[in-house]
Amino acid sequence: MSLHTEIDAAAADSVLVADCLEREPQAWLRLLSRYKRLIYSVTVRFGFSVDDRHDIFQSVCLEILKNLSSLRSASSLRYWILTITIRQCSALRKRRNQDLPAAGQESWSLVSDPGPGTLEVYLEARRTEILREAITELPPRCRIVLDQLFLRDSAMSYEELGRVIGCSKESIGSTRLRCLDKLRRILLDKGF
Repeated sequence: MSLHTEIDAAAADSVLVADCLEREPQAWLRLLSRYKRLIYSVTVRFGFSVDDRHDIFQSVCLEILKNLSSLRSASSLRYWILTITIRQCSALRKRRNQDLPAAGQESWSLVSDPGPGTLEVYLEARRTEILREAITELPPRCRIVLDQLFLRDSAMSYEELGRVIGCSKESIGSTRLRCLDKLRRILLDKGF
């Protein structure tokens, strides 16, 4: 992320935190909208079920609501939320390990925890954030092409995609390559 983008994000977070603390009606929804992907990405990385992800999301939201006034610097909001989320994930994992039957605990203690470490989750969240920002800087046509080919569960056929962006299916391959090259250049500028 460039210094300019970081400053913009910090300024936006400062306004968002101030609005939440002043109980502006839509501020909380904006905060959740801005950070829900981050929260859910951490729960996915920890390997929780869908129900557990939702439970953790709710727990994180409650912690944010209860403790937002104690946040020292609004510019660290993203990492504060990330820390809360990691703690909630770790707490749930710990509770689950304690709930194992006594005989099961002995065998589980011999197995290393395959879950991610805190630093790994931070770094992955940061890389994901940079990639999302880079994609938003692409021209609309490139965003559509990359979204449809790489970010969906089921990719569109080249023929369907050609109809969507107004070109022949034969030119999708070269369009894809140009878009990936633009994305690569944006990511390089961001130090990715």
